[in-house]
Amino acid sequence: MLKVPEKWIIIKGESINKYSDVISQTYQGELEGIVVTGVFSQAEMLALKTKLATKKTGFYPTPYGETWGKILVAQGNDKSDYFAAAEKFRAELKEIFPTDFEATIKSIVRQLSGNKAVELPGEQGRAYTPATIRFAYPNHGGIPIHIGNEFLHDSAYNYLKEIAQLVDGLSYFVVVNKAEAGGELILYDLPAERLKKSETDREKIREAKQSIDKFPRKIIVPEIGDLVIFQGGSILHCIADILGNETRITIGGSLALSRDREKVYYWS
Repeated sequence: MLKVPEKWIIIKGESINKYSDVISQTYQGELEGIVVTGVFSQAEMLALKTKLATKKTGFYPTPYGETWGKILVAQGNDKSDYFAAAEKFRAELKEIFPTDFEATIKSIVRQLSGNKAVELPGEQGRAYTPATIRFAYPNHGGIPIHIGNEFLHDSAYNYLKEIAQLVDGLSYFVVVNKAEAGGELILYDLPAERLKKSETDREKIREAKQSIDKFPRKIIVPEIGDLVIFQGGSILHCIADILGNETRITIGGSLALSRDREKVYYWS
């Protein structure tokens, strides 16, 4: 049975309308994260996993495995390749996903944000990638400790900075396939003197990472089909090494409130 630590809540799909302010609460730090259970069925996720196994193109290697879909980080000022990959990814995702992924995520985020508009950003008529799919392979060390705020100096974020509140933004993902063991989401509970909220200085974040083992940690183990939304912008976190033979597969990206707090943007 799924259990979550303090400042996390579990939301069952049928009761989602009772939690209309949790996006704002998570942004403000009143909550650290939420798990919406059973957003997609295990059968739907198995069907997606099976179709992904037949894909041959659109993969990008990473130290922990690979992604399907190109992420915004490190694309620089010229995002031509990113936008081309995003267009292809969106079209192919609609073909292989058993249901409408974007429509489902938008509906849930809208309900959790007090019926705010939920939009995929774009520039000059070209849309961002709504999500990417991460494949974390066994015995590759997991996904290293990171924090969303440390990437905001990247010039690829310049446009998003104009329209969205990126500092302390949120992360989201859906579990497509679980590891046999390992693969937990680990969040580190550092005091403010070690890492203050809204810190974007990469050197200070690097120093905080070096002392990470001295501090408490929280562990989240969602089930297949669950949606996790958490304060990935301001809480140092990682994915534990994958053990056994199963690859950990998730689909997700980032969420941010618009500057006027009337919209929620999603992208990867």
